[in-house]
This record gives sequence, structure tokens and C-alpha cells, in this order.
Amino acid sequence: MKQKRVTLLALVLILTMCGGNSATTEIVESVEEVETKQSQQEDTQVNREEDTKTEQMQGQQPQNINPFLDPGFADCLINEFGEERYKQLQNERPTAEEEQRIGNCMGPPPGQGQSPPGQGQSPPGQETLGSNETTLSSIHLSYLGSIRSKLNGLGNVADASIVEMDDGRLRVYFKNGNEPQANIGGFDNLIHSAVSSDGGRTWTIEEGVRVPVDSPIEALVIDNKVVAWGWEKSPNGDTLVRYESDDGFNFSKVAIPLFESRDCKDKEGNPMGNLGDPSITQLNDGSWLMHAQELVSPTGDFNRRACVATSPDNITWTSQPDRMYGGGEEDVTTNPAIKRNSSGVIEWIWPTFNFMVYRSGSDGFTWSEPEYLVSAGDPDFLDLNNGTKLLAFGNFGPRSGSALIFAKRITSNYKITVVETLKTSIPSKTWKVEGARADEIKVVNICLDIDLANTQGASVEIKEMNGLLEVTASDSNETFFNLSCVYILVGPEQVMG
Repeated sequence: MKQKRVTLLALVLILTMCGGNSATTEIVESVEEVETKQSQQEDTQVNREEDTKTEQMQGQQPQNINPFLDPGFADCLINEFGEERYKQLQNERPTAEEEQRIGNCMGPPPGQGQSPPGQGQSPPGQETLGSNETTLSSIHLSYLGSIRSKLNGLGNVADASIVEMDDGRLRVYFKNGNEPQANIGGFDNLIHSAVSSDGGRTWTIEEGVRVPVDSPIEALVIDNKVVAWGWEKSPNGDTLVRYESDDGFNFSKVAIPLFESRDCKDKEGNPMGNLGDPSITQLNDGSWLMHAQELVSPTGDFNRRACVATSPDNITWTSQPDRMYGGGEEDVTTNPAIKRNSSGVIEWIWPTFNFMVYRSGSDGFTWSEPEYLVSAGDPDFLDLNNGTKLLAFGNFGPRSGSALIFAKRITSNYKITVVETLKTSIPSKTWKVEGARADEIKVVNICLDIDLANTQGASVEIKEMNGLLEVTASDSNETFFNLSCVYILVGPEQVMG
């Protein structure tokens, strides 16, 4: 009889001990819930008994238990961290990298690979091929370039927001922060910038601070000005702030009606926790829409939700509790992106642990079925005046910190499937590729800017089977259990998978 997987609440550490994490940490922490459907041919009574056992286990799991105090995990955690560190972590907060490793002893993160709430089954053509293979969207991402941490005097770079300037150049705003697990420190955690004259392939870092807030920002061009929103942090609750610039380089704070993170209410009227990056767009009816992820939920670990607020003028904001989403089994794991594109289509990307889940609609209410993009976090859309559809996102590697990654959307004849494999002693990742030759494929770590096939301690194996290529990459240098910031690039277009 097919076993029913019961996922324990992974990484259930006391989040109230944690400060506001960067987006890269949120990628590491991203957690979701995986459910395995039982066959309809199984005996009904057995199903009922197993369901009861699952409910009992979940009901008995305390929300704020420290796994280092649970003897049931002791052997695995000692093997993973060593006895000395195991004892230390009974009384102190683990790093984000250690939180990822804790999951090795506690099962896959809740909801891993699960799409955002209430959206039905996978659409035709984007179906999950069995329980461990997912075909990526036909919206292919052609890799352009990146900005990597620790280059040109940078700290840990995260949370890209892009605008196109009058002269056609691109400017990206990003948080220049610290990341202890990658040995990055001494930086200001404020908003910096870089410019590109070749459509996002190469970037030049600009001197100085653009926006003096220590939260990520959303930047949009409105009436020939660059308008930026972020959060001004306070022990009493974060406040939404607005900055404006005539040239995109020098910003001034603009007074707006008070809107605090606690003004975002849930459906019961209770205030939500502090919020992450605001994602803002204008809808087709002229009104404005904001989505913002709850960094830590007051309702419990990995129970994060998203605030939805609206505005008639992008200045005065009102929470819409009936449109709040997430929570319960539908954790909002990192910052979503929502934008109206040049054709008037509202596009939404919700990053999950394994994929960025893409949907589109016409009104910000109703959405298409999900399509799956590569694994990443904190995406940002921008349709350029020349017709290019740009997408920026981030990823993280513990050896080097984060990278801001830039890609353009294209169509191609390739088909890329991500294969979930059993954990091995050496971190690895597998893809299946159709429509390409073996010599058209490479596997890269973008955060480190290396080709794994040419890296000591790493390997790339390509097998031809049943008319497709199976590509497996591994890297014994990796300190995460899974390969981080690693992508397959296919063909001269460098289609990402």
C-alpha cells in the first residue's frame, strides 16, 4: 500500500528570536507543505486510520518547539552539526545556513513544490511528471548577466528593483547588506544602485546610497519621476515611506498619510506582523495595488501571509483584509511580485522553495493556472521600451553570498524538466532536457561565477536516454545539503533551468 507522507513541521524554531531577515535568507528559509495523495484503490478504512494518525501528530506538534531539545532528533542533528554545536544550538539561534541543514533531519519543508493557494491543478503543458519531476514553463528565461556579492566593494546584494531611464539605460536598486554565514559584514544595509547600457548583461556599480532605508524598496517610474517605497523600521511597528527622484539618483523623502505594517489586518481584524518588500502596480482601472509578505506571523511559525492594500492615487493606502492570502497550510515564504505589463496583463510571481510560480490575469483578482519558473526569490518584472521583457531575481550561496540575476523572457523549442532526486552524500541536482545537444548544455553556479564541469570537486554528467538528455551536476564543495545558486544553461540562448 502506498505510504502517506506525514511532514513534520520543519525548522520550527522560535522565529521571534530572529530579526528581519534579508531576502536571501528567506530563500534559504523558504518552507512549504508536501502532500502525497493516496490511491483511490486503497482500502477506505486504512485511509481513515492513517488520516487520523496524521491529524494527531500534527495536532500534538507544538508551534515553537526547538528541535535541539527534542531527543527524537538528537542522533541526526548531532551527526549533522557535531556534538559541540548541537549543544550550543539548544540555547542560541542557528544561522540561516544551519536552519537549512536542520531540515535534513526533519523531512522536507512543508509545502515544498506546492503552488500558491487556491489555484487548482497544474495547467496542461506544465504538468508534474509523476511525484518528483516538474516541467518548467514554456516562458523561457534567457540568462543575461548578474551582480554578485563582494565584487566592487559590495556586501551581500539582494532585492532588485529595476527601472528604465529616458536614455534607454537600466538602473537597478538593491539592498547592500551583511550576511554572517557568507562572512560578509561591515556594510550599511541601505539601498544602492547599478546601471546597465547593454540591456542587463553588464552592470556598473554607482557610488553612494540612493535611498536611506534599511528595507528593500519598490521603485517605479511615475510621471517622469522615480518613486520608491520602503519601510522605516521601528520597535513599535514599521511605517511605509515614500521617496522621489527627478533623475533616479538623488532621492528626497515625501510625506504621505501614515500607513503602518500593523494597519494591515487579517480577515478577523487582527494586525499582521512586520512586512517585507512592497510590490506595487497600477491596475487597468487606474487604481493601485500593493502586495507585501508578512516576515514573521504572530499566528505561528511558517504561517506567514500577504497583506493586500489598495490606493486611488499611490499615496493613500488602505488594507483590504478580505483579500489577504496565505497562512495555515499556505505559507507565503518570500516576497511576491505583481506588475501590469505593457499589454495591460497583470502578472504575478510567487517564489516557493523549489520554483517561482507564475500566473497572469486582467484585474488582480482572478488568475490563470500556474506555470513554473526556475528556483529563485524576490523577482521583479520590467517591460522595456524595445519590447524586451526583463526579469530580475535573486539567489544565494553560502560560500559567496547572493547574486542579482537578470534574464529576458523568450520562446524556444527546448523543454526542461527539474527532477527531484533522493538526497546523496554529495549535493546534486538533475534535469531532463529535450531539443538540445549535449555540447549545448552547461551547469553554472551564478553566485560564484563558475562552470561546474571545470571546477575541482564538482562534476557534470550528461546521459542520452529515450530521446532526451539527463543532466546531473554535483559539487562536493557545497556547504548546503542541496546545490544553491546552480542553474543549467541550454543552447546559445542560455535558457535557464
